[in-house]
Amino acid sequence: MTSARILVLVVVAVFATASWALAIPLKRYQCINSICVLEPLSFTSNGTSLAICEMTCGNGSLWPKPTQATVSSFVRSIQVKEIPLMITFLDHTNYATKATECTEVSTELHLAIKATITTADERLGLGTNESYSLVVDVSKSPPIVITAVSIYGYRHALTTLSQLIEYDEITHTMQIVEAATIHDKPVFPHRGLTLDTSRNYYSVASIKRILDGMALNKLNTFHWHLTDTHSFPLEIIGEPRLTTYGAYSARQIYSQADIRSLVRYAKLRGIRVIPELDAPAHVGAGWQWGPTADLGELVVCYDHSPWEAACVEPPCGQLNPTNANIYPILQTIYSEYHALFDSDVIHMGGDEVHFGCWNMSKAVTDNMPKRDAKAFIDLWGNFQKKARGLVHDISPESKLMLWTSELTKSANIQQYLNPSEYIIQVWDVIGSNASASLARLGYQVVLSNYDAWYLDCGFGNWLSKGTSWCDPVKSWPTIYSVNMFAGMTPDLHQFVLGGEVALWSEMADENSADLKLWPRTAAAAERLWSNPNSSWKDALPRLRRQRSRLVQLGIRADAMQPQWCQDHPRRCGLLG
Repeated sequence: MTSARILVLVVVAVFATASWALAIPLKRYQCINSICVLEPLSFTSNGTSLAICEMTCGNGSLWPKPTQATVSSFVRSIQVKEIPLMITFLDHTNYATKATECTEVSTELHLAIKATITTADERLGLGTNESYSLVVDVSKSPPIVITAVSIYGYRHALTTLSQLIEYDEITHTMQIVEAATIHDKPVFPHRGLTLDTSRNYYSVASIKRILDGMALNKLNTFHWHLTDTHSFPLEIIGEPRLTTYGAYSARQIYSQADIRSLVRYAKLRGIRVIPELDAPAHVGAGWQWGPTADLGELVVCYDHSPWEAACVEPPCGQLNPTNANIYPILQTIYSEYHALFDSDVIHMGGDEVHFGCWNMSKAVTDNMPKRDAKAFIDLWGNFQKKARGLVHDISPESKLMLWTSELTKSANIQQYLNPSEYIIQVWDVIGSNASASLARLGYQVVLSNYDAWYLDCGFGNWLSKGTSWCDPVKSWPTIYSVNMFAGMTPDLHQFVLGGEVALWSEMADENSADLKLWPRTAAAAERLWSNPNSSWKDALPRLRRQRSRLVQLGIRADAMQPQWCQDHPRRCGLLG
């Protein structure tokens, strides 16, 4: 990372016409009243390609929207085969390198980048400064100047720069805006995506593709829901039986080498990986070997039938908090998580605990003097205290993260969860004002409201012929329009760290993830980066261009409109 070998990737689409094809003139556009207007079809008319027009017209095509940006309406053809890169670290030895891999064009203008970065510190967490300044002036040498506090801010600047360079299919050249001044920083430090790879397995390659899309949208947190009742697909060296009993197959396992590779791949793209070990509920496969090992029932209710009596979906399973043998195993997992992920946050899951499961399990109730709701809350809360102690023994500085649940309600949370130690991920509906209630008690929150940011909703029900429990589909305008401070007074805004969209994988896997994630996750990314006051209607042309960039990266992002609407900007009147 300290070598700062970051490429400015400009994807060039070259369109060839077969000799027998009809001669069709290229579409040309003029910027009129801040709108790209299609010129009448002609082989000789003036105008630019749509990509160049949208880059320089009106609000431009930058995504996510920068804090402050001034972009010239004029462009220059450039030579991008080699881009000299002069970097100065104010707290580190100076060195120079260069970015390559771009397409050569015939022009006298050669790009060069001068960058000044305050610190070479590679740590990435909630306190990382991701701000940057980017100045483009093709009349000066060097024509591009970047200033950033961290290497991650510098990387964001390069992402923005790549969006100020487009291929013009009319002139067959790469073109850059003649001038631009951008000062930018994120509104929220936690900008993420939750991915469930337990219910259905995702290959390492498919996860890397998701990370590529996240990096293009300046998302910085990959929340990895690794385990659930369905499978335990990762290698734990200190307790291999978890994987032996929990993996779907020998091919569907994340080795520790795989995990290190993904963590490094993510970090090079400005993304930290937060691992989740969901507990005490959502635990089953991988833990069922306790009795045969003379350790007692580590997990109860596993694969209970009928499942409705013991969990929210099959297969059921919850840890047995009264069995002391679970805690050394948890300690082993947390220790290996800490070594593998190098994260400032550990997610402990903690939602959808089913008291009926514990209540029907003699291995649990034999150790409980009472069996009322308060007794089960105490059982749960005391488990969480023990688990918290295990994590802090290994990593005292780590923040802990939990989903909202019965334990995080106002009547219970302060008894078990210290607000200085916990971040609460809120998946309740926006109208519940759960975030505001938690903030008033001093808890930092991350928003993942299921009625806005759950990406698996609306695709049917995998257990019946009915609709999904969280219908309808969350459209990108719905995702984009989320009020991050709903129900909060201004003094509580400081407790909102950001948010995550979530893709739960009962009905998703690596073959359908691209379509379900993109471009909707990009809509959330702009909400989290700049939290704009403008509407989704204003964002549409820029998001449409960003969707094209995702496709150019090899990500099969869902279509947003008929191509006719893209070819005729502002002609498809928006409703609502």
